[in-house]
Amino acid sequence: MAEGTGRGERLSIWFFVGVLPLLYGLILFPYGIYEALGHEAPTTLHELHPTMWWGLLLLLFGAFYVIRFRPGKG
Repeated sequence: MAEGTGRGERLSIWFFVGVLPLLYGLILFPYGIYEALGHEAPTTLHELHPTMWWGLLLLLFGAFYVIRFRPGKG
């Protein structure tokens, strides 16, 4: 583990593993909602709104890891 803020705290790699899907989810989920409101390209199975669902899944997955392994959680 890497050093934290210089106060002897340690950062878990799993925190950073959670940050990346959280950021992707924060980008994909609103865009998926935008597509679901009728602004989507006519692709195969577009009525299932995969961008919205994958964005939500990544958002939940990332949030779980960020909260679970956040630095300084006592």
